[in-house]
Amino acid sequence: MDVLNYTLFTLWDYPLSVLELIAVLTGFASVFLASKAWSVNFLFGLVNSAAYFLLYFQYRLYSVMLLQIVYFSFSVYGFYHWRHPKLEDADKNKEQKIKRLTGKQQVRYLVVIVLSGLVWGWCVIHFQARFPQYFDPPAYPWLDAMLTMGSVVAQYLLSRKILDNWPLWVMVDGISTVLYACMGMIFTSVLFGVFTMIAIRALYEWRKTYEKYK
Repeated sequence: MDVLNYTLFTLWDYPLSVLELIAVLTGFASVFLASKAWSVNFLFGLVNSAAYFLLYFQYRLYSVMLLQIVYFSFSVYGFYHWRHPKLEDADKNKEQKIKRLTGKQQVRYLVVIVLSGLVWGWCVIHFQARFPQYFDPPAYPWLDAMLTMGSVVAQYLLSRKILDNWPLWVMVDGISTVLYACMGMIFTSVLFGVFTMIAIRALYEWRKTYEKYK
């Protein structure tokens, strides 16, 4: 752990640790490869989830810390699902075709995000209050919870290769960019700003591919 927390260098008074560098690099690789609809993105996602689990614990962002466990699980599932589609759902590369949600499904997922975010935020606040000797008070608990649930749904949709994951990622990553800047996680904030731009580009590319092969 001491090796992972070792500061590689300091830029504008911000110390960049080995752990954050690993998280940033694997995160960028994972999102970039996902935007290209390449299943190998999930392998980088596995390493990224482990790195951010440790990093978020240090910054007391407990909701997104636990989210990494979900990401890890969805990465395993997504890698298998993309590479082993049903015959009628296979694209020219013999991987899962891109799909879309219906209007009713979109509303349903939005309701799930809001309700589960409220429940999760309440749970995090009261769990910390019950065990204050082990956990510091959560930072931005309600926003953290909503971003967490939005990310869970977006990652699930990505693992199913559903186009609608990208508009959701644009929103989640854009808000996260501001949040991490406020938390002082400068390099992670920059990374999520890049994620936002990649998600916008991926939405365009996936939609074009979907229209071509639907």
